[in-house]
Amino acid sequence: MELKDKILKSKPREESGSKTSQKYVFQKDLCLYLLIDQHESRADYVFLFDYHDDLVVMDSALNPNKLDFFQIKAKDTGGNWTINSLTKPDESDLSILGKMYLNKINFENNTGSLNFISNAKFNFGDLVDGSKSINRNEIKGKEMDKEDVLKCNDKIKVQHSMSSNPKFEEFTNFKVTILSSQDSSTHCIGALNKLINKINPENKINPELAYNQVVNEVSRKTGNTVKDKSINELEELINLKGITKSQFLKFMDKAGLYISVDEEWIDIKLSLENAGLGYIEILKYKSSWRELNARLIKDMDNIPLRELTLKISDLYKEKLENGNITPALKIIEIIDQIYPGLNENIFDEFFSKCLIIKIIHDS
Repeated sequence: MELKDKILKSKPREESGSKTSQKYVFQKDLCLYLLIDQHESRADYVFLFDYHDDLVVMDSALNPNKLDFFQIKAKDTGGNWTINSLTKPDESDLSILGKMYLNKINFENNTGSLNFISNAKFNFGDLVDGSKSINRNEIKGKEMDKEDVLKCNDKIKVQHSMSSNPKFEEFTNFKVTILSSQDSSTHCIGALNKLINKINPENKINPELAYNQVVNEVSRKTGNTVKDKSINELEELINLKGITKSQFLKFMDKAGLYISVDEEWIDIKLSLENAGLGYIEILKYKSSWRELNARLIKDMDNIPLRELTLKISDLYKEKLENGNITPALKIIEIIDQIYPGLNENIFDEFFSKCLIIKIIHDS
């Protein structure tokens, strides 16, 4: 069975719990923080939220081969994680490690890693290299003391009625996050801002706006349930519960679009007011301005739009060279020099005039 079919047919985790608690906010922010952190290092990815685990990362949206599972737990009252707290069964007769290892059982040949992430430290005692686990922010299972490994494997083996040794240490990682359980968004915004500046140093993207847009999408996807839905294709599941790499980039574009549109519109609105336009006409320009900027990203390869852009650019250059357009002209007077030469019947009048403003503004 292909992995994408197995993902759909394997029973997902229980869909329960508060969607508004501080621990839930912490979980969402940590998922987003991991997405930001791994965005550039992964050639492709899909982040699936609250499905087979708190977070599952697939290595491809079209033909996945490897899954990384993440269990996320916040501690608000202090204390550290111990072998006993991680292996103690709950009412489901499974411990935290038992639930994590269930993913390895269900996806035996496709599990890349099992990860437990928390804001609290891990107190496993001494590791095999002699270092103190309490001083480490990342611990691999195979770095743990042999007796601790044996204890964990024995607990998992009993909880799953396994006949062979589970060897959890080969797949499991423990990590301490820098995110605070009480103020997780601050670190997320900082990490997102760092990524934005790395990808596009000349950006005008507002990181808080970008954060709000992406975390709202994470919230929506996490809140979606699958128990009452018939899902037959992996694409349907991703649309319901996941974010792909290409979608994340679109969110980034969208965040940048909104802030740049607003900044440019402030200048353009002032120019239109200075030219004597009335309130209603300015509202028409504002509506077309937003539509234009959205289409320039969404339909940048649209041939009629590309041809109109070239025609406006040529007319603007020609009018500048022959002296019809001078620095003394107001914005409406410049538009009146160019618009009649377009003979435009595909696009709305205000859309075309906004494109003229856009080309002038950018030049």
